[in-house]
Amino acid sequence: MTADLQGKVILVTGAAQGIGAATAELCALRGARVVIADHKASGEARAAAIRDEGGCADFLQTDVRQQDEVRALIDFVRERHGGLDKVVCAAGVLPGPWLSPEEMPLEDFKRALDVNITGVFLCAKYSAPLLEASGRGVFVVIASGAGVFGPSSSLAYASGKGGANGLSMTLQERLADRGIRVNTIYPGNIITEIKLSVDIARARREGRPEQDAHDYASEHYGMPEGVAKVIGFVLSDEADYLRGGVRTR
Repeated sequence: MTADLQGKVILVTGAAQGIGAATAELCALRGARVVIADHKASGEARAAAIRDEGGCADFLQTDVRQQDEVRALIDFVRERHGGLDKVVCAAGVLPGPWLSPEEMPLEDFKRALDVNITGVFLCAKYSAPLLEASGRGVFVVIASGAGVFGPSSSLAYASGKGGANGLSMTLQERLADRGIRVNTIYPGNIITEIKLSVDIARARREGRPEQDAHDYASEHYGMPEGVAKVIGFVLSDEADYLRGGVRTR
């Protein structure tokens, strides 16, 4: 059975690429009205591609670290669609793969915390009233297996995703009485631009050709579209009994 998202207004951050993009595309395919937010202007091309396929998608360039920009994003959603039913926080960064603490620049470490944790907080802060008003709001946080179930290639990423997981667990408790379901997704090794950049960085450090990273990923990693299918179910009313988090491959 395909989870029905017909007519739902769904905001996806970090949707210019990777899991966020795959999620936005799947939601639109299933009848949702999608709003794509990303700090990259290429998010407009993603929205245009969805519209070309007959879907409904808007784009607003947004830096989720900035309070004023997130507030403006939620205002845009309300003015454009009259409300908001679901949010997927997929924006994330992974700076400094394979660096030691001494090598990791403090500004990169802080940037990861700002995007991966503060971005989720700001989205929750400003979307909660609209999600509550929808009656069956859903707020999904894309964490990671890294920093939650095991280590990461990046000290900054592990800290950011571990923090996002803790924030998500607390939001679950804090928003439940307002009729908002909060779920966390823990992707494993997925072929995304971020993951490939990590593997390429490792290949370079070890003196191996970059193609090794691509070959290994093709053989062993999952695809963003597979994770998007899981998220699509989690967003649907069929997942109303779901609590906590879901791990994917």
